Amino acid sequence: MIKKVLLAIALILIGLFFFLKSQTKKWSTESITADVEVKEIYDTRCAMCHNGDSPEAPRIEALKLLPQERILAAFKTGVMQNQAAMLSEKQQLALAAYISEVEEGAMATTVMKGKCAAEATDAYLSDYPRVDNWGIGPSNQRYYNQDDLQIDAANVTELELSWVFAFPNASRARVQPTIAGNVILTASQTGTIYALNRETGCTLWTFQADAEIRSALVIGRDSTGKANRLYFGDFNASVYAVDLEDKRLLWKKKIDDHPVATITGTLSLFEDRLYIPVSSTEVVSAVNEQYACCTFRGSMVALDRTDGSIVWKTYTIDETPREQGANSKGVPIMAPSGAPIWTAVTIDPKRRCLYIGTGENYTRPATGTSDAIIAFSLDDGRKLWVQQTLPKDAWNGACVTLTSRANCPEENGPDADYGAPPILVQLDGKDLLLAGQKSGFVHALDPDQDGAIVWKQLVGRGGTMGGVHWGMATDGNTLFVPINDRGTYSINKEQPKVPGLHALNVADGKRLWSTIEENRCPPLSIRGCGPGLSAAITLTPEVVFGGTLDGFLKAYAVDDGRELWAYDTKKDFEAVNGVKAFGGAIDSDGPIVVENQVFVTSGYAKFGEKEGNVLLAFELK
Repeated sequence: MIKKVLLAIALILIGLFFFLKSQTKKWSTESITADVEVKEIYDTRCAMCHNGDSPEAPRIEALKLLPQERILAAFKTGVMQNQAAMLSEKQQLALAAYISEVEEGAMATTVMKGKCAAEATDAYLSDYPRVDNWGIGPSNQRYYNQDDLQIDAANVTELELSWVFAFPNASRARVQPTIAGNVILTASQTGTIYALNRETGCTLWTFQADAEIRSALVIGRDSTGKANRLYFGDFNASVYAVDLEDKRLLWKKKIDDHPVATITGTLSLFEDRLYIPVSSTEVVSAVNEQYACCTFRGSMVALDRTDGSIVWKTYTIDETPREQGANSKGVPIMAPSGAPIWTAVTIDPKRRCLYIGTGENYTRPATGTSDAIIAFSLDDGRKLWVQQTLPKDAWNGACVTLTSRANCPEENGPDADYGAPPILVQLDGKDLLLAGQKSGFVHALDPDQDGAIVWKQLVGRGGTMGGVHWGMATDGNTLFVPINDRGTYSINKEQPKVPGLHALNVADGKRLWSTIEENRCPPLSIRGCGPGLSAAITLTPEVVFGGTLDGFLKAYAVDDGRELWAYDTKKDFEAVNGVKAFGGAIDSDGPIVVENQVFVTSGYAKFGEKEGNVLLAFELK
């Protein structure tokens, strides 16, 4: 997915992962409280990444938007816990206070503005599904063609901004909304669930999770079809079930005990089970040369949706990591490791299996299950087949540093994992799995022949920030492929960059058309600016909606890719909830379309991209 794993996740909450690299100077607990010493720590350990020199780290402007409590949470239980363990609690407090420009206690004292008038929440939950999950259906086709759709190629230019909701104390907005009736359900960087009125954006109610939520919320329904449950995973690898009627927590289950395990891809609900993909931020831990890299293995977990009990758990790597030598600092190397699952889960009821894509190995030796599409049995979790599309991809965050490279594997990448889930389609009575990779290739696999490759097509140049990142879309005949192609590349170097939208024939993979986005970023713009489409796209019968890294929401014609409409989200807004609102890069989650409305989040603050904190609602007037 782009290595939204890379330092994505590391640099995720607060991108301070480099600040402990250099241990050449010991800081006393007593002196750390002085502003001059704290500034010196930041200048010597943080500034080299967060003031502009690292292409992967969040900018200092994004870090300043985080409350001290959020930064401290990253030190104690989040992505920074391994590095922060070297600092005293007093040092952590001082550094968090120095970085944050948010008033202390802001997370606890935020006043909820923009609440809906005394309305019966239940009246807004319709008894028919609109958008229940990330892929707009269990096959992850991201295709909305319900009878209520009013937006088409002729009237899409009439879309106007209707309302804006701003997430408090946030530097990014990356949870794709799901919709039950007239209620939008989304979540924030601080782990707050929001139920919003779809027509006005006012807040119906909130629920507080223990950690950040980065994937879509999945709606469960009762026997009559009415929305009755909400399921989601958090940054700490816990899964929640919340009752939509009384807003109470029904159960919570920790599904992986690894210290840096997390949930990035959206879980799937099928029959009476939840299927959850597990990833990790250990790629960032590897930057510390004294860290014994690496011990995490990706996994799929099935839970009973009634009580959260584990039905089965299957690792992407069968072997338990063991010591396999030492790095240049004499620290043990642990392997095999990695193959995390960043993708959403694709359900195949006919074959009673699910499909996911995996990431790279963190250490060598590499395994046959990294950078692969894997089929698991729904019933017992057995791996039914594995189709690896790029072998020997061993990589971690140490590979992008200039000095702390002791844990970088010899292979050094190319970091070409799967972030976009495979799409299950049927064409002329034959099923295919369509899989887009960061390598720039799109593969069509035969699910009846153990994932045999039917065709493959090179669409993008590929690389750490290239190729397909978060999600393609299809109507079953044409596959629409968003390409990022930004940053450094180690794959297909002879190919030109082709950031933009591309259309392929599902039957044979032949290219139908391409719309290449021109670079609109000024010469001295922020590092993460770019015209590419990294976020997932969404398809309707006549229009493809997609967002760019430089903050534009765009509508393209299905037939030839011409741009029909565009809106620059990279600006300040007035939010219905009274919070300071500003847009930025569009990445990760894609637009959502229902009836006469389009919803999209704006703001990312990873990989040097432009921070933001808004959910935007557009409507045909």
